[in-house]
Amino acid sequence: MPHSPSDFYLTHLVDLHQRLCDSPVARAYLTGTGIRLDGTELSPTDSYDLPMGRFSITEFAHLFSVFDGSRVHQQVEHAFGPDEAPPGLYFTIANPHLIQHPAKNRLGLYADPDGSTDLFIDGLHVDRYVLSERNTPPSLGTVAFALCAITAHLAGLSHVTLVAAGGNGFDQRYIGYKVWPKLGFDAPLWPDEVAQAPHLAHCQSVQDILATDAAWWDKYGSQRLMTFDLTANSTSWRNLLPYVNRKLSEGRLP
Repeated sequence: MPHSPSDFYLTHLVDLHQRLCDSPVARAYLTGTGIRLDGTELSPTDSYDLPMGRFSITEFAHLFSVFDGSRVHQQVEHAFGPDEAPPGLYFTIANPHLIQHPAKNRLGLYADPDGSTDLFIDGLHVDRYVLSERNTPPSLGTVAFALCAITAHLAGLSHVTLVAAGGNGFDQRYIGYKVWPKLGFDAPLWPDEVAQAPHLAHCQSVQDILATDAAWWDKYGSQRLMTFDLTANSTSWRNLLPYVNRKLSEGRLP
């Protein structure tokens, strides 16, 4: 890992990070084993150079949710893609056992367009992320994202973005609009979105609604671009950490 651990990592994340790495789920699916990158077999003892520095293959696997036995393709995108995917360095991941066939997951690094230079990578964008309900344990997504967020924080990134799909007025096959906020993602509300719900009049964001009436969001919430804030003590961490720790303590991360 190219950066020294932050004070926030040492006080809030280090123990959870170790527990996640030691979990049977991570040991079964996220060890950096059997990964082929553009035809080259990678070893967990290898390292890989990213714009932020050099990473072990296990760190690479955690950052991009590359499950063991996956095939990975690296590609630079110079323009915005569908679903608001920003230009950047993307990794497309194929794993017919764990990723819902025929889909492929796709995550990438990008520079914030508001930054001072387009060479400064500070964000991770989740372009596609679909797991097989039949073949994956229910906890895999939670473990994988928690490891992704912690590794991204260690790498010095400031945020993770994605389009949380589905919901009111969108494709009902997708439930990302419900799942991702549970993991700490947030977004502003649309103008007048809660106009017909007076008890939510004070809410400014998705997380505000979840704190007040989560059932309302499940029923009336909808797709939008959401962000996980990786900076120390953010609202995102304050939501993710209790959620993951609760599942660990309840034995729901087998």
